[in-house]
Amino acid sequence: MKKSIYIILALIGILGMNSCSDDEYLAGNPDMEFIAGKVSALYGDSLPFTIKASDVEVPLSTLKAKLFYGEEQVSETVIRTKTSGSDYTGKVFIPYYPNVIDGRATLKFVLQNIHFTITEMEQEVVLSRPDFPYVTLVDEMGEEYLMKKKSLYNYGVTGKFPQDLKAYIKTPKVGENGNELTFGWDNDNLLSEGKNVNPITFSGTASEPYEVTFNALTYEVTPLVNVLFDGEKMTAQDANTYLIQKSFTQGQSIVVTGIDMNGWWINPDYFKKESNGTLTFLPVDGKYRVVANMKQKYFGITRMDGDKEAGLSDTGHGALWLMGWGVGSPSMDFQFGWDAGSNYCVPEISSKKYQFIGTTGPEHNSVFGQRFRYDYISAKFFFQNGYGGEFSQLTLADDGTKSLIRLTDSKNIELLLDGNDKPIPLEEGATYALTVDLSAGNDKGVVSFKKISDGEVKPEPAVVQTLYFDFGSSSATSPGKGDPTVNPDDNGNYWNNITNNNGNYANAGTVYGSLFNSENTPTAYALTLNSRFTINGASGGGGLLQPDKDLLDDLAVATATGDYFFMEKSEDNSSFTFSNLDKNKGYKFYAFGSRLATQVRTAIYIISGENTDQGELQAAGTNCGGTGINQNIQNVYASEVIFPDENGEIKFTVSRKEGDYIPLNVLKIEEYTNVEK
Repeated sequence: MKKSIYIILALIGILGMNSCSDDEYLAGNPDMEFIAGKVSALYGDSLPFTIKASDVEVPLSTLKAKLFYGEEQVSETVIRTKTSGSDYTGKVFIPYYPNVIDGRATLKFVLQNIHFTITEMEQEVVLSRPDFPYVTLVDEMGEEYLMKKKSLYNYGVTGKFPQDLKAYIKTPKVGENGNELTFGWDNDNLLSEGKNVNPITFSGTASEPYEVTFNALTYEVTPLVNVLFDGEKMTAQDANTYLIQKSFTQGQSIVVTGIDMNGWWINPDYFKKESNGTLTFLPVDGKYRVVANMKQKYFGITRMDGDKEAGLSDTGHGALWLMGWGVGSPSMDFQFGWDAGSNYCVPEISSKKYQFIGTTGPEHNSVFGQRFRYDYISAKFFFQNGYGGEFSQLTLADDGTKSLIRLTDSKNIELLLDGNDKPIPLEEGATYALTVDLSAGNDKGVVSFKKISDGEVKPEPAVVQTLYFDFGSSSATSPGKGDPTVNPDDNGNYWNNITNNNGNYANAGTVYGSLFNSENTPTAYALTLNSRFTINGASGGGGLLQPDKDLLDDLAVATATGDYFFMEKSEDNSSFTFSNLDKNKGYKFYAFGSRLATQVRTAIYIISGENTDQGELQAAGTNCGGTGINQNIQNVYASEVIFPDENGEIKFTVSRKEGDYIPLNVLKIEEYTNVEK
């Protein structure tokens, strides 16, 4: 019985459906009334509107507000419409584009019911560009810099920015419907406005302040790095990386513009730098990816197969990839190791012949070009950038190679061993070429390793460690006069506090031992006062209480700049000596002095060891730090590299050029290796 009831109900349902389908189809009649909304707006606005929408016959579906610049739709807002006769409110964004002047746009409203019947209505909108009172530069750390208006659409700010500044630009809201707009690189590497833009890469001079500018009409920003490689623009990947992919021919002359090539390391596998500054391309013809590392100053190059990295083909052409320890590029500080994807692309320098050239050097603190470790190598060739295809057979050439390297059973290339199974070192500073010849086939490769030049490579000077010194008072012995610097500071650096030990004085003969570097590593160095110094603190002492990081960088620590040692009016000079220094290293001194006073007070700092250097620094004087600022706020004396005398000592003397009281607030010392006396 139950089953019969279900069948009857189903039949009734079917009949009902057929009855509905026989009814006349209703198209409906959507109708709109423009209730409220502006007829004028600024580019960048969110334009509000209110539409009364109705359809007495068929339920409504959607209301669309479409904005057109000419024939092009540039923005759209979609609202679900549920109730006929209701008011529907929304906003449509007015895009802000470059080089678009004041004009008119068309706002089209499209009302649709559930039977897809539509009604359209248009409204003309008068548009004009906003006049921003200022814009803001925001760096990658979130620091904001006010860019003042210089003229219509033009804004600028000058500061001591990093050489490679990564930042975007934002505007304030203008008008009641305005939005905060953000400008940066889009995915096509064009300057655009939008929420998901990437920071702009500005490039200036790190040693002195430079101006960042922005034109809100043309979107022009300065200063930018515009790098042309063989006449084509390289694409900025980030603040330090520019890229291009293109085809080159062997022997082609390449001109690079937009980069000062002085100081750049040129990879000898791929290029030869000519006397006129051009680069000659060395590998065989093909498509290559070139990456300019602006920070470390070298080009990274990869052979390409279309848009993929090339590998070794069955015919012996393409690219080989080098992995392992004891080999690296651009120096041994960048060893390839055994991580898949970090291999080095060894170029085909002639048909089926691949070559990697490098000078030998140490594992650490190597210089660019030192690409072989002189005392250890364990490396291997692969057919791709990672594990996979590799040589099943390799032999060593009979050209002296066998006296330098050996092949393991797994075809690793290693240094030859002595009678005690220890690697026989290569000649340090010599240049070697590692070559693979596949002319006879991929399964009959021949490896050659030959010294191609002698000669000592002189490493670039390198900072081994840095020491910071805060000269001033100890709050324990002279409360209220200043405070030692608490370690570490906001930059993560550790400071040595050189303080008084007798009231307002630090007595001659006082030894400050167990000095430590910026990483809190103890040293054997000591500082001994040869003269008595008077101290002054932060409370009424006239030190620099609010140092500006943009001006003083790592020395901008208030507890260090706010108090100081000074030379009295009656004293001719005062000094202290650093002892137990490394006589094989050089030391560069950075001295900062500042005292609030209208009297001109200029110090002469004299630093003497095996060699001597001296310089002047004005610490005080009317407007010496700028209008209305009567103290030094940014100038730092930087010495030449000074070498310790035969006793391992360097003497620092504070002398007077002008003024009564001569201060020394802060001292930084950089210890260098690879420097010549």
